[in-house]
Amino acid sequence: MVPVIIEKKKYTYEDYLKTPEDKRYELINGELLMTPSPVPQHQRISGRLEFMLRRFIIERNLGEVFDAPCDVYLDGENVVQPDILFISRDKLGIIGEKKYTGCT
Repeated sequence: MVPVIIEKKKYTYEDYLKTPEDKRYELINGELLMTPSPVPQHQRISGRLEFMLRRFIIERNLGEVFDAPCDVYLDGENVVQPDILFISRDKLGIIGEKKYTGCT
């Protein structure tokens, strides 16, 4: 049976913060989307890319690399969780205690 949406609601960052921690969500244009777990092949490729990027960035002191899950707050209705996130040295100030602020 296909679920039926009875009420269309615009979600906010505050709503997003109330989602269960054992599930992966993104907030896109006020729509709360649950993201499925990646398949093993995706994880292999992502892990290798992250390793190569991290080594390159550390050796050159270019900034920091983070892997999912990490919340990138764009605005009150948009929060994404990229697989790999690079933050350059001059933008390290966007790193908060609980999120990265992608737009300032």
